[in-house]
Amino acid sequence: MSLWYCFSTNLKNRAFAAVILLIISPIVYAFETPVTIEIRLGQTSYQVELALTPAQRRKGLMYREQIASNAGMLLVYPKSGDHRVWMKNMRIPLRVLWIDDRFKVLHIMRLAPCQLSPCPVFSAPVPARYILELSDDNHKVEPGDIVEGLNVL
Repeated sequence: MSLWYCFSTNLKNRAFAAVILLIISPIVYAFETPVTIEIRLGQTSYQVELALTPAQRRKGLMYREQIASNAGMLLVYPKSGDHRVWMKNMRIPLRVLWIDDRFKVLHIMRLAPCQLSPCPVFSAPVPARYILELSDDNHKVEPGDIVEGLNVL
């Protein structure tokens, strides 16, 4: 085998790999870029990331050093059920809202980062379709309030 053959084969493989990367990069980027929507609770608007897949819901806001007071994450489940959260690997306290399929707030908890092992899990006393994780700021929200903007889901 000549040196030119090895070089040209390697060059062809590199070119092929470069073309494949150019093709799939936008696809990979699309899945890594968070999808956000704007919702309203009372007079306050929030930009929330959507957690649509089981992996996204499991991760939630883990490892975040901070989130803005008008930002959060909405965990979207296919149907109502006993959906739970925990505070493992959380670095910030959260206000967590369980929401039904008619967009009504069912239950609210203030949760601190977990310092225990194993970390406890938390759920609403009734089935919920969505879980909204917000910063633990002074949000003016009560059980029974309606979350506007979820009808796009």
